[in-house]
Amino acid sequence: MKAQSRFGLALSWPRLTTVFLVDVLILIVASHCPASWQGEKHIAWWVGVGLAVLVTLLSVVTYHGITVISGVAAWLWDWSADPGTALGAGCTPAADHQRRFGRDTVGVREYQGRLVAVIAVDGGEGDQSGRHRHRMSATAVVPVATVADSLRQFDIELDSVEIVSVEVRGGVEAARASASLEEWGPEEWGVVGDQPAANRRRTWLVLRMNPQRNVAAIACRDSLAATLVTATERLAQDLDGQSCAARPLTADEFADVDSAVLAELEPTWSRPGWRHLKHFNGYATSFWVTPSNIDSGTIDQLWLSDASEVSATVVTVRLTTRAGRPQVSAWVRYHSDERLPKELTAGLNRLTGRQLAAVRASLPAPATRPQLVVPARDLRDHEELELPVGPIQEHTTSSPAGP
Repeated sequence: MKAQSRFGLALSWPRLTTVFLVDVLILIVASHCPASWQGEKHIAWWVGVGLAVLVTLLSVVTYHGITVISGVAAWLWDWSADPGTALGAGCTPAADHQRRFGRDTVGVREYQGRLVAVIAVDGGEGDQSGRHRHRMSATAVVPVATVADSLRQFDIELDSVEIVSVEVRGGVEAARASASLEEWGPEEWGVVGDQPAANRRRTWLVLRMNPQRNVAAIACRDSLAATLVTATERLAQDLDGQSCAARPLTADEFADVDSAVLAELEPTWSRPGWRHLKHFNGYATSFWVTPSNIDSGTIDQLWLSDASEVSATVVTVRLTTRAGRPQVSAWVRYHSDERLPKELTAGLNRLTGRQLAAVRASLPAPATRPQLVVPARDLRDHEELELPVGPIQEHTTSSPAGP
């Protein structure tokens, strides 16, 4: 795994056009300055030229995938915002909905006209739902291609589907923080099978829908919620029993997901920084994955399961559609007591100035626009990209995220 070059260029036509117009405006103002400002050497004009060059460099040259102007603006926005309010935005109470001929009760969260539903996926251990599954593989995995196919379901179009996995380590207390009481009783907090409960991974699929892009689909159904519930049930049925166990979450379970994804991060005691998020009991540091590196092996390396410095890991894989083709991107967040050593994350790209946005983007909270934009690549046809879910196997090993 290899990180992208620190410095790059952002050369999209909209950006170049905007920068060109700003430069022209600066030069026009400089050329019309009073003669007393110009002097014999046209000082005001050359100052204008210097400003135009500086604006161009700051707007076009990127550092860790983001321009300096955008990075500073994002950091100032996060720094001035109240972390508790920023992370809580969109985490509204969900409501249960069941289709007229549907089987499951599905929780739907709404905020500013956007909808979110969540599917829990695991290995099906201890499932008492009565569903008969015939798993095709011995290890429970989420096939990314199947999830990508759900972005467009007949007349329903989803904005994105995010696969969010959380692993909390550090003993029994961490196990309690990473699981609800309904899932494990007190007698199971210490050990699940032969594995420490704290090393259990939990995985969810977050489905996002913009009703304005699904007017025709909504017109054929009972309500806005029914449209998203239809897509959620289809995806859960496609996954359930084939390679993992999948079920839609009810409204009461959303708060548990919010807490697990935050991984003991207390919003009201957090302070966004340029390179990390500082909170009362440590640091949360987010990185994005170079698109060409995204594969099953890379995802496995992201966990850093052997790194004692890491107390929790949150991996997010986002699937979107562009020009009719599915695209995949990924980012990861590490929680630690101290700042992470550089060698642990040598192959990753730091989310400079966007640490708070990275946390928000992994939460199952609706938003009018993506909270975080990272480089993505096209998902190739028949690509075998899979994410393991459920308990960590005893033979699983990990290596540093560097090359």
